[in-house]
Amino acid sequence: GDISAQLNDQKELERICLRIKNDRNPSVIVWIGTCTTEIVKMDLEGIAPKVEKQIGIPIIVARANGLDYAFTQGEDTVLAAMVHRCPEYKYCNKEEQNKFQKVKAHTKESIFQQSQLTKVNLVLFGSLPSSVASQLNLELKRQSISVSGWLPSQKYSELPRLGENVYVCGVNPFLSRTATTLMRRKKCQLIGAPFPIGPDG
Repeated sequence: GDISAQLNDQKELERICLRIKNDRNPSVIVWIGTCTTEIVKMDLEGIAPKVEKQIGIPIIVARANGLDYAFTQGEDTVLAAMVHRCPEYKYCNKEEQNKFQKVKAHTKESIFQQSQLTKVNLVLFGSLPSSVASQLNLELKRQSISVSGWLPSQKYSELPRLGENVYVCGVNPFLSRTATTLMRRKKCQLIGAPFPIGPDG
């Protein structure tokens, strides 16, 4: 009975995703696990790779049901799931690695000094309208702060590279799960920022 139900779930989800592909042609599809999928024990994580292979579009599974998470945690849950799909950041040469070690030895305040900013990679995480993100990029650029990537990015293929030598900073409040995932899974360096920027803003 369980196997039959799982096959039916897979066929139905595949049908819906194919319809989305034909209508919208997205670069990625996100499945949001709700209370219903939890109650019926739908194995979204197990079905996703099979459907992804069939339709040729990446599928990200995020659990945002009301049984485990509050309504406001939806964005945080999706971004945390997206972190696992980001490519790994690696240094190209030893000279660049030495530069990072030099920056890392300084205090948090010195990270924002103009002389140090060009030596680190900064990724901002949090969902913003593209116009607002562009304005923030320009404002930070005026202050000699270069942003190397955004999570989420405009396109799935442009997800930022994450790793031990990448600094991250949240632009929306209530992104603690994403911040924790970035630090623990990707070994990123979290920059604590005052309101309204930062996971505790």
